Amino acid sequence: MMAWLVIIPFRMMKMQTLSHASCRPARLPSFVALLALLGGAAALSADNWPEWRGPSRDGTSGERNLPSNWSPAGDNVAWSLPFGGRSTPVIFGSRLYLQTITEGDTSLTQERLVAVDVESGQVVWEKRYSIYLSDVPQHRAGWASPAVDPATGNIYMFTVGAELVALSPAGEELWNRSLPEEYGAITTHGGRTTSPIVEGDKVILNALLMGWGDLGRPGNRYFAFDTRTGQTIWVSSPQSKHYDTNYSTPIVATVNGQRLLIVGGTDGTFHAVQVNTGKPVWNLEVSKRAILNSALFRDNTVYITHGEENIDTTEMGMVAAVDATGSGTLTGSAIKWKTLGFLPTFASPVMDAERLYTMDNGAILGAFDLKTGERVWTKTLGTLQKGSPVLADGKLYVGTENGKFFILQPGATGVEVLDEDLIGTAAEPDPILASPAIADGRVYVTSMNHLYAIGTRRTGAAGARAYQVDPIRGTRGSRAEVAQVQVFPYEALLDPGSTQAFTLKLYDAQGNQIRSVPSSEAQWALDQLGGTVGADGRYTAAADGSAGYVKATVNGVTGQARVRVIPALPWTYDFEAIPATPPWWTSNLKMQVSDLDGGKVLLRPRDETVGRRAKLLMGRPAWSNYTVEADVRGIESRRQRGDVGLINQRYVLMLFGNGQRLELQPWQAADEMTVEAPFEWAVDTWYRMKLRVEQRADGTALVQGKVWKTGDPEPAAWTIEKVDRIPHRHGSPGLYGDGIANVFFDNFTVYEHN
Repeated sequence: MMAWLVIIPFRMMKMQTLSHASCRPARLPSFVALLALLGGAAALSADNWPEWRGPSRDGTSGERNLPSNWSPAGDNVAWSLPFGGRSTPVIFGSRLYLQTITEGDTSLTQERLVAVDVESGQVVWEKRYSIYLSDVPQHRAGWASPAVDPATGNIYMFTVGAELVALSPAGEELWNRSLPEEYGAITTHGGRTTSPIVEGDKVILNALLMGWGDLGRPGNRYFAFDTRTGQTIWVSSPQSKHYDTNYSTPIVATVNGQRLLIVGGTDGTFHAVQVNTGKPVWNLEVSKRAILNSALFRDNTVYITHGEENIDTTEMGMVAAVDATGSGTLTGSAIKWKTLGFLPTFASPVMDAERLYTMDNGAILGAFDLKTGERVWTKTLGTLQKGSPVLADGKLYVGTENGKFFILQPGATGVEVLDEDLIGTAAEPDPILASPAIADGRVYVTSMNHLYAIGTRRTGAAGARAYQVDPIRGTRGSRAEVAQVQVFPYEALLDPGSTQAFTLKLYDAQGNQIRSVPSSEAQWALDQLGGTVGADGRYTAAADGSAGYVKATVNGVTGQARVRVIPALPWTYDFEAIPATPPWWTSNLKMQVSDLDGGKVLLRPRDETVGRRAKLLMGRPAWSNYTVEADVRGIESRRQRGDVGLINQRYVLMLFGNGQRLELQPWQAADEMTVEAPFEWAVDTWYRMKLRVEQRADGTALVQGKVWKTGDPEPAAWTIEKVDRIPHRHGSPGLYGDGIANVFFDNFTVYEHN
């Protein structure tokens, strides 16, 4: 990760200087200071847009007297900026936050969060992050929208590299979680990345991962992180399969006394899990592909849509109403009505009192009766659609990928076009993939290359809902029996000999908190984990690497936390004395200790399942200035050869089997950043690989790699090297193996520089 903070005076719009910002945890700002920073009490009285789908997570705003017309040329435009992106901006108080990418030289592309003063349109600061260990190309970065915590004004961004970052309103990094290095998160070429939501004291999102232990199976998981510290509260695994990555953003609803998180899965299934505990409540399978859009909720009914193949028919697409009061695996009887044949694959719906509105893949707007599901009318707006509509002031605001933005007035029998504007030109339209955002009387429109603020800003605009800080759900004591024990933090990464204290919360069967209890009231035990745990719940790590579970039992109910103990450098593994990959390595189910030529080696077997391009990461994300070495070998199978490599501080040194070349990759999908050289390596022959990363005083990193035949003298010259101007400052060591055909590792070493 590389983080840059740019502070820009209000009189200036373009970036002037860059300064490196460290990743140390920062003190949370006081609420009084935040109010001053955000423009006083306006942050509490206005109708903010703190998340992708707005203040109610349903794509609507209660504001009235909103703009009915504008022009990209300047009519009714308060200000505009000459950059945009894929994601919807969020607005809180006097700040707009847009997650996008840097402009210009693609060999220096970073994902960034830009803070804009909504009154003047001036960029106040931006924070930059280098992407790592990701298959997402540059033009698909900046996919997710950030989320703002209404209790503090802090902002949470989730990059296409699966890095979750918390920032203060001033742009100071508060905490950072690297899901690839901590959980084996996998990102794919399509770029699909979920936008986080903030629910009480939790930041919630999902990611495809291939971790360790009970999270070792490749699959999509749902996470809740503590908003203040970034520590994991729970991880939920309701899915039994995985089709494709997705970006369905959760909604939250109270159903029969349960606070539920409702979200579309990568398994073609809508899932409901308890917000406080992550416990699965119900699921409804509807499609043979991943669900990309978000649901709506009203009166114990969930309204769902998708544009893929259905389960029980070959007809594509669905709009449906589902009874949300069930439990377990729901069947067709839970569906109140459904309409097939409309294909809203990407856009999420909105609804008023009578109708649901959504966009299909071909930019056709459809209206559906909320009581019956009948398709009452359609309107063609273009030919390509990704963004979702927003409903406010009796009007629909929506942009198309063809570059047109519409303001529409829907009715019972059709829709009136109030305004239609093209961003860009007919020959080169500026695509709109983001959804609009509404706050303080303004509509904000983001195209790929522009950001527009439409209308006059009015704090406390007519119809604006009083924006109160949401209470933390479930803190009031339930009188029911204890059914769930939550151990916090749920995940700990420790050094040998260090200690970790845990706290306990008790929940009833519906996920309502009963009370917090002293750790001394539980019976504590270890499972598959070295070290000791005392009666007070304090764990002391073993002297060497280990991974497993700390378990606490209260009233016969057991909860657990996951713990990894990472041994200090140097490491040396020849795999002769260990029966399996160390349990504290992520993705360790993808490799196995095997016999070869009378000795033990690490095998990455041929594999066509999810996670074929496996990255085994096994150190602390904060490590830097070390070297990784290993012997590698490959075979040919079905005229194919696997790829093999080393990982050091988020850089990958990779030998391509079919391509017969060596690459040094700061960001796997970014060809402009990659350095390569031809390198012929024979099958069934051992080669030594070496990857060294040095952080330099001038702010760059010197990354050097070499390969030579095992047994030959090490060459003095490096085979390949790069001076990285936007370097990864730290990261875990690891091994890479693409299971096109078997590849092998031996004599793996990691050591710090002298």
